[in-house]
Formats: sequence, C-alpha cells, structure tokens
Amino acid sequence: MAKVVTPLLCRVEAIGKPRESSYEVGTYYYPTLFMDLSQPDGSDAAKIWKNLSGDEVSHLMRGDQVKLVPAGTDRNGKPKHNILLVSNAETDSDEPDLLEQDTKQAIATYVQEMSKLYRYCWGQAANQLGGMATEEESVRCAASSLFIAAKQKFSI
Repeated sequence: MAKVVTPLLCRVEAIGKPRESSYEVGTYYYPTLFMDLSQPDGSDAAKIWKNLSGDEVSHLMRGDQVKLVPAGTDRNGKPKHNILLVSNAETDSDEPDLLEQDTKQAIATYVQEMSKLYRYCWGQAANQLGGMATEEESVRCAASSLFIAAKQKFSI
C-alpha cells in the first residue's frame, strides 16, 4: 500500500550566509530556516532548518511560501524534504487572468533562462571570491554585477 505524504506549507524565514562544505572543497551550502505555517508562530516545532545548495537557494527569497514534501530520511535519521515553491496563482486564485497564454509562456521561458544565467553568475561569484567575500550580500552584489554585464555584452 502506498504511503500518503502530506506536504508542509511553510514560509522562508531566513537564508544564512554561505558556508563551505566540509565534504567538498569549493562547495557551499546555505543554512535556511523555514517556518511551518500549521504550527503556532515562534514555537520551536514551527522551525525547520535545512542546508541548501546554491542552486536550491537561488530559487528562494525570504517570505516565499513553499511546500516541504517529505522524502524519507538522511543517513543521520533527519527528515529530508523536496521543496516546491508555491506560486502566486495558488495563493491569489481570485485574481483575473490578464495575460494571454502565449504571452505567459514567453515570459516564463525568458524568466527561466534569466534565472539560469543568474544562478550561473552566483556560482561563479561564490567560487571566485572564495574566502574574500563569504557574506551573502557580497556574493549577491558580485553575481548581480556579472549578470548585468553579461546581459549588456550579449544584448540579452
């Protein structure tokens, strides 16, 4: 019989500064705090900490609503989760449909490609700055500068 898993509706509360992995040199992880919205505000039971890769954290911002879908346990017995970003369409379903489907698809494709470029810039900034700039804001500024420069140079 299949096990029924219920996702937890959570809010991204905080994304920590990148820390270098003790397992892989040059790989960074980001301690990220999620608040379970089904628990009382501020309770310890509502706090869920996850160490996310740069790729995973690049899709999240503080305040985003996500669903944490249980995905077993890790080797230490801690619960693992798949993270699904809750779209505005799910939270604001009473909003009228203002854009044509073709326009929505074009926007989605463009945004997806730009996010891939930004994610690449973020990774390069984190790797190249290394020990010089371990603060998230420093990496974010460098990544944004690289992203803007690439867009201008290649007219995209």
